Formats: sequence, structure tokens, C-alpha cells
Amino acid sequence: MGSPLVLKLNQKPVLVIGGGSVAERKTACLVKGGAGVTLISPAITKGLESQLDQFCFYNRALTIEDVAQEYCSRLEINWRSFFMVVVATNSPVLNEKLSGALLSYISLINVVDNLELSTFYFPAVVDRGALKLSVTTSGKSPVLAKKIRGCLEDMFGMEYDAYLEELHYIRSELKRIEADPVIRKRMLEERTQFPL
Repeated sequence: MGSPLVLKLNQKPVLVIGGGSVAERKTACLVKGGAGVTLISPAITKGLESQLDQFCFYNRALTIEDVAQEYCSRLEINWRSFFMVVVATNSPVLNEKLSGALLSYISLINVVDNLELSTFYFPAVVDRGALKLSVTTSGKSPVLAKKIRGCLEDMFGMEYDAYLEELHYIRSELKRIEADPVIRKRMLEERTQFPL
């Protein structure tokens, strides 16, 4: 069973293993979230090639021997230095072996397309600036999560980002001028319109 939460990834070191289309999507998501991404793969997509200035890239294949110890002398990497890892090679067998070994050093591991080996997974997300809506089916049906996300994208447009800025300003001002939290809450509820 999982619990939804939001992680602040600003400057957190995140490892991505693999260079295919799934690794490209996960890397884009992590970079957008502010993570300091290190990607290890012997080959990468053209999309990743076009973004090489946004992450650290090791153009090498990662082996089981590389992750057998906390420090990999071949790559000069300490695995414990990473906050989380996404394992996204095109080999399920290698993914399983790498994740099993890395779990000794890193608690947050996502093995793409393998919920059982993962300690976390990525939900489908509607991103409207400050408003983020996530949908998960707990790995049971990513296709359904994607369809639900599509519905939510139609319901919540970019106007919600500007609206949240306005509400944030109102909330800040009320904190400054009204000491009573009960009155502040009532005033905020009166001023908050939904739907737009």
C-alpha cells in the first residue's frame, strides 16, 4: 500500500539508469522538479542528447559489479550520495539486479514497469503551475490513470496558476492584518471560488 506525497526535489541528487524513452520522460520530470540528475547509460535518445546541459551524463553501461560496493571506483561515485534512483534499462533482469543491490544504499527506488521492486512510483500528473493534480491506480492500470489525467487536464486550465497566485496574496495579507485564525479561515473560504 502507498501514501501520496509531494517531495521537494530542489537540488536533490537523483540517479537515472538507462537512456531510452522512459528514462527520457523520467529525467525531464525530475529536472523540471529541480533535481540534480545524474544519468548513466551507454546510449541515450536524441531527446536526452538535446538536454545534456541539464544533467550529468556518464556514457557507460552500469554493471552489477559497479553497484556491489558503496563506492564505485570505475565511475568515482558513492551510491549513498543519491537521494533516489530510477532504474530504466531495457533489461528487466538487469533492472532487478541493479535495484536489489542499490537498495542497500538508496531507500527511494523506482524500477520502471515493476511495482514489486519499487519503493515509490510516479503518478500521472496534471501540472498547472502551482496546482499539481496527481492520479494513481497504485500500479494496477497506468492506462486508466492516463485517461483520468486527460479528463482533469480538460477541467483545470492554466487560469488556475494565476488564481493561486491571487489566493496566495490574499492569504498573506490576511495573515498580516487578522490575528484570529478562525476569522482568517472564514474570510479565505468566502474569497475562494471553485470552480472558476
